[in-house]
Amino acid sequence: MAGLRWTVPPQTAWPALAANYRQAIERGVHAIAQRWAPEIENYMKSNAPWTDRTGNARGALYSKVEPPTPAQIRGMIEIWLGHGMDYGIFLELRNAGRYAIVNPALDYFAPRIWADVRRMLS
Repeated sequence: MAGLRWTVPPQTAWPALAANYRQAIERGVHAIAQRWAPEIENYMKSNAPWTDRTGNARGALYSKVEPPTPAQIRGMIEIWLGHGMDYGIFLELRNAGRYAIVNPALDYFAPRIWADVRRMLS
């Protein structure tokens, strides 16, 4: 009679299999974030709605991937979007957000990033 024969009991194998699966998902999400970060930065620099005087604010826009640190929730991967100039906060918040680019970039890219994550998990 043919059947399934366990060489390692399921209760012993399961924790390692689950940990490997979690790590594979984390690596996949990190790769997706790394893929999108430069595109987000380029988008912000190309679509920032203000008129440049020095080019400093546009040139200092950034998007970077932060892998998890031990103090964070396990497995959290962050894409940081921001200004590298002190006055970037004023561009984002003053004049009813007329010169904002960080939140518009987030609104534009979040559904695309989540679509990639869903595809990876399916």
